[in-house]
Amino acid sequence: MAKTQQLAAELTLTSGAKQTVTSTAAWTSATPAVATVSAGGLVTAVSAGTAVITATAQGKSGTCTVTVTDDPESLAVSPSTAELTVS
Repeated sequence: MAKTQQLAAELTLTSGAKQTVTSTAAWTSATPAVATVSAGGLVTAVSAGTAVITATAQGKSGTCTVTVTDDPESLAVSPSTAELTVS
């Protein structure tokens, strides 16, 4: 699973035209203990949980909800041995 994710911010103008503002938007994380976001919209996982990332440009805001999960550390199979018979 990825530790980072690049987000994009795009304004829709009244004319219907689209304008990419990823590099000029102001990016914030509501929960930086879970996920941080760079000035360019690159989100980095920090710890398990949920964080809302907000991009703001030209007085408009948009959000992305990021869920960070723990990587599995180990796998146990139970029972560790089994004895079967064929009849």
